[in-house]
Amino acid sequence: MILLSTITLGGFNPYATAFGIFSLVLFGLVGLVAGPNLSKFDEDS
Repeated sequence: MILLSTITLGGFNPYATAFGIFSLVLFGLVGLVAGPNLSKFDEDS
């Protein structure tokens, strides 16, 4: 939603679009890495 609102308010901004996509990819990678680790921490506790 942030990405769409940025494009709507400021017109098409390639930098904003790239940042939005990068943030989504980064969030996905963090989720993939942290997911299994969180389950391990739950088992330890």
